[in-house]
Amino acid sequence: MLGDLSVWYLFLAGAGAGALVAAAVLEQLTPLGARYAVPGLAGAAPAPARRVLAAPTAHRSGAWRPRPRRLAPAGALIAPAVPREALRPFLGPAYGAGLIAVLLGMACLLADLGRPDRLIVLLTSPTPSYIAVGAYLLGALVLCALAPVAQWALGMAPPRGLAAAARVGCVAAGIAVMAYTGLFLASLQAIAFWHSPWLPALFVASAASSGLGLLTGAVALGPAPDAFQSTLGRVRRADAAAIVVEAALLAALIADALVSGDAARASAAQLVGGALAPSFWLLVVGLGLIAPLAAELAVADPTPRAQLAVAACLLAGGLALRWCVVQAATAPDVAAFVAAALGMG
Repeated sequence: MLGDLSVWYLFLAGAGAGALVAAAVLEQLTPLGARYAVPGLAGAAPAPARRVLAAPTAHRSGAWRPRPRRLAPAGALIAPAVPREALRPFLGPAYGAGLIAVLLGMACLLADLGRPDRLIVLLTSPTPSYIAVGAYLLGALVLCALAPVAQWALGMAPPRGLAAAARVGCVAAGIAVMAYTGLFLASLQAIAFWHSPWLPALFVASAASSGLGLLTGAVALGPAPDAFQSTLGRVRRADAAAIVVEAALLAALIADALVSGDAARASAAQLVGGALAPSFWLLVVGLGLIAPLAAELAVADPTPRAQLAVAACLLAGGLALRWCVVQAATAPDVAAFVAAALGMG
């Protein structure tokens, strides 16, 4: 079926897109004054609560952090306006890690095709394929991510209109890429296990969780991991919800396959009790779902090292999920494949 490079492509594209979507949403919820270099910002009044997302807070390290002038009302994610530079240690690594993951995914796609000219043929073909659409979406996502990476990782100041359009583009293209990675497999009718509506939804949830893990890991490795514990606390809760949804969708995919045709049932049986069972239960379920969920719920104030460990579990579990799903496809539905090839599927 698909090779290891394809698995890495699906994983990196989904995780990078998830991280970029999360970073763009977090930036959109940040005070306007903190997004742009506004003279005299340090003395500015706090932003309205509905615009507030991320302000550094005091933590164990004792390093300097802007002190909120007033607490945000109940329900606000984080508190008042802070100097723009104070947010760079969060948004810079978040955007940078997402862009790097997407670029690595594109590199895996090119390597899997074998020759660059094959991609050109795919992109210029009059009949678009899922791979060509995926390449276009990845290209659009990279273009949209350049402006926020330049702003937050490199310290540049793009025009406000360009920055706002880039944020919207990151969210739109990122969600499309997250969905595409599952739709690509689901479109292959020859594999009954993949040809399921549960698979795209599962990959979206997995990409969201992996993206949040990538974002958390990037911030934990950044220059000020202790400064954003309030924001990371909300990220951990969002990730816990994503893990629960991912586990439910994975159970639905396997349950649906077990009551479907022989080909789908054989693939699902490999995961739950066959040759792939050790990898599935230990890496996907144990390492990728149970361990990070328990950590997200049980540890209220984790250290950066603990956050990095949880992020590593999420990313390893996301990669293992795609590998197991791809490897489980050992019983293709030949009739469906022939029908699709003849245009009758």
